[in-house]
Amino acid sequence: MQITQQLKLDVAKQLLILEDSTEIELSYAEAAVLKLLVTSHNTLVSKEQLIQVGWPERVVAQSSLQQCISLLRRKLAHESDIELKTVPRHGYVLHLPSIATSRNHKKPIMLAIAACVFIAHIIGIAWWSPWVEAISDTVAPYQQQQQSISLDNLHGHIEVFTSNTETRQPTQQQLTQRFNQQVIDEKQWQPPFKTFHSFASISSTADSFAICPNYANGQCPGKQLINITGAPNNGAELALSDFLSTKIRMEQKTYNKLLLPDLVEYSGELQEDVYHGDLYFGAKDSLLVRSDFRISLVNLGDDKGLIYFAACITDENCHTSPMKYTIRGEYTQSTHHWQNTEIQQFDVVITKTELASPHSLSETAKKLYLKLRKQHLTQSELRFYRLYQDDGTAVWLVPMGEHKMVWMQKLTLFL
Repeated sequence: MQITQQLKLDVAKQLLILEDSTEIELSYAEAAVLKLLVTSHNTLVSKEQLIQVGWPERVVAQSSLQQCISLLRRKLAHESDIELKTVPRHGYVLHLPSIATSRNHKKPIMLAIAACVFIAHIIGIAWWSPWVEAISDTVAPYQQQQQSISLDNLHGHIEVFTSNTETRQPTQQQLTQRFNQQVIDEKQWQPPFKTFHSFASISSTADSFAICPNYANGQCPGKQLINITGAPNNGAELALSDFLSTKIRMEQKTYNKLLLPDLVEYSGELQEDVYHGDLYFGAKDSLLVRSDFRISLVNLGDDKGLIYFAACITDENCHTSPMKYTIRGEYTQSTHHWQNTEIQQFDVVITKTELASPHSLSETAKKLYLKLRKQHLTQSELRFYRLYQDDGTAVWLVPMGEHKMVWMQKLTLFL
């Protein structure tokens, strides 16, 4: 199927094929959804229609469609003539150029844009500055870039979100150095997985790395997810071989992971999306601290709902008595675009928050406890970001003092 003069869609092979024969892999859902959008181009396609073709005979949440659209936008980003628009609460519209004129129109359009920018610059439009101030709240709090990273003897892609508190985005070498502050490179050890994909949040106070082993075709299996955070210059410098065995041992004791899969067969009118993951806080010469997370979202319609967030914190020697931090509240969900990524933002008004006082704390846990205590006592509103979601997992920026990157398993219940 010809999309533009420079781009083809091969639905059977699940590929986008560029003019130079470069191939971009698609998942089944991405290929099916894109086919319907292309055949219906310039016309609104409802969310229900897209879910029906993308996930036939399956019950999935609308968040699966949102993530599918986000991935398609990223894979179509090199085609400036293509615009995939969101029509809030209704669906999506794919705007395509005429195949015959897609090339010829590029140059005049670019010249016209350049001329307008030049004229505006010369004239110095009087209302420009106040208008910029008025939209300043919409500026993304993170800059985004894609890089590669080495995990022992494997190489994978990493999507880096750099806080605006950083003066510049890290280079490839700087990113590797910061990653190795948390996980050292073991040249003689082979990880127990063949591929991986990762996300990172980088700031002046904390770096977080979220890794999905055996990631393939836009899907994360959700097994043995790795989430590690620490100070940029004082990380735990973990050997992955040792960390994975410690991780397995620590996660045998679970606080927030309810045994919910047995309930999936039951149905009801109320939808609950449950996310679960483990984040490890590391510091040199200190005990490794684990936070067992759970996020529960109940959608009440019109991008609003209820949220429950729980974090139970212990260290690897169980020196820290379980430190429990919970939030209940009401959220408003909105969609934003940071560069080529569609982000789901959840603004939470807290209705109840609790922080259990532990009997003892390790050094790493002390620092985390003070941050959470300040958050617990002073903040009545919090903001969560969901950066990525597939059929069974999601990547979140979670407010734990600073935002931390966490890749979580996902389960949907109908109550």
